[in-house]
Amino acid sequence: MPIRSLLILAVCLISSAFGQVAPGLRLLDHWAGHDAVLVDTNGTIVHTWNSTFTATGGVRLQADGTLIRVIQTPPLPPVGGACGGVQRLALDGTVLWDYRYATATHWTHHDVEVMPNGNVLLVAWEWKTVADAVAAGRNPALIAGTVMRPDHVIEVQQTGPTTGNIVWEWHVWDHLVQEFDAGQGNFGVVAQHPELVDVNYPASAGQAGDWNHTNAVAYDPVHDWVMISALNQNEIWVVDHGTTTAQAAGHVGGARGHGGDLLYRWGNPQVYQAGTFANQQLFGQHGAHVIPQGLPGAGNFLVFSNMSPGGSKVVELVPPLDAGGNFVLAPGPAYGPAAPVWTHQGGFQTNVQGNARRLPNGNTLIDSSEQFRVFEVTSAGQQVWTYTFTDKIFQAFYVDRTLWASTQSLSGSAGGVVTFDLIAGSPQAARSYFLLASVSGTAPGISLNGLVLPLNQDDVFLYTLNNPNTPILGNSAGIVNALGRATATLTLPPGMVLGPVHADFAVAVYDAPTLTLTLPSNPVPLDVGP
Repeated sequence: MPIRSLLILAVCLISSAFGQVAPGLRLLDHWAGHDAVLVDTNGTIVHTWNSTFTATGGVRLQADGTLIRVIQTPPLPPVGGACGGVQRLALDGTVLWDYRYATATHWTHHDVEVMPNGNVLLVAWEWKTVADAVAAGRNPALIAGTVMRPDHVIEVQQTGPTTGNIVWEWHVWDHLVQEFDAGQGNFGVVAQHPELVDVNYPASAGQAGDWNHTNAVAYDPVHDWVMISALNQNEIWVVDHGTTTAQAAGHVGGARGHGGDLLYRWGNPQVYQAGTFANQQLFGQHGAHVIPQGLPGAGNFLVFSNMSPGGSKVVELVPPLDAGGNFVLAPGPAYGPAAPVWTHQGGFQTNVQGNARRLPNGNTLIDSSEQFRVFEVTSAGQQVWTYTFTDKIFQAFYVDRTLWASTQSLSGSAGGVVTFDLIAGSPQAARSYFLLASVSGTAPGISLNGLVLPLNQDDVFLYTLNNPNTPILGNSAGIVNALGRATATLTLPPGMVLGPVHADFAVAVYDAPTLTLTLPSNPVPLDVGP
């Protein structure tokens, strides 16, 4: 078979049968279910991560292909969204990390975020007594029950299979203001302190003292920000991650000079007495995050507002920043912008959960949880794809990864086996595939009429091209199955590579009759040590 010719022939684009649908997979997690799944553009479930734990919140796919998923760890506190733990799972479901943050004084809930360094951000409640709340300036008439549960965020670094170090934390309780009782802590004029949170808003502390009900946490590596969605305040908040934990507990220091005080807030200026109900723009929101670099609208904020007048709505806003990347509180009472730069509304409604994510082609992936529905719309609002799930979906994510590796490191002296799993999706069913490698990097790659195979041509590339399906490269060329899946292996005998060597692997999926490339996979790295 003249495989080499696929490198010089013109490449056809992904099948136009899907119109403007972004090619790739969608990651969905059952609300109160046990499994996370990958769904392709045909609406076919092509992979499942099985778990014995119920999930009631966030899920993320890490850069190395492992899955991070929050889990419920009974006995749970009597508050909606309680989790208590987080797991990292390999593609085959093997638990690589099982971490707990669940005691009589704190408990994780709702969401998780994966940072570029592999650490995770978790949002959690901490227990405050009635006496604690009164001392902080909460009006006793607004305290129901015996406990108040404000939120905090922790950054956890994995240290072992079940252990982790908390390397950074931020507590909303350290950044309060109140004008109810001059004899208690945090007394001040609320309207003069938009950087602080009014401990008496809202009047109700929510279910079982759940004052903030933070339902999303996100990280922006460009500015080193942490964003959280405080549902009961109907606001998104941004805080400086460029602080020590001690600075995050105070009002000075850090990269932005404000300690852990709010750098920015948006959605409901009533909270800091800078507007009325008429100025409120977020209503029970979820899924707040910064659009990542490389995507259309990068740097803008995207939020799913559940109970907006007229139905659920997705809003995109341009943050008011100066040339130094600092937030600007323009003349006037409230943080801008006055209105979103883009919205999508109509035909969907969910009072709980929900999410929106920007896609590489400029479309937006939206999940309407209570309708069990995930759909994709263009910037003009045209719906181009929809999928109905079997359960509520807390968050849906776009996944452009198609190749997974069982490990990213081997010992050259000891040898070993790496398993490569291709999950291309059912649109690629019955097409041919080829596993290739390079030791000279992934960029610029081999560009073929608009598609780029992320490998550079060198001797290793030519070796993998000319020696498929050998004892070293097992099943490295063949036909993908009905789900667009295939499995190949690299077997290094002991002492074959004395290293160190860094290689990258990728798969080319192509139409054999026409020798037309239809899908270049993502690259996966492999480091071979001594």
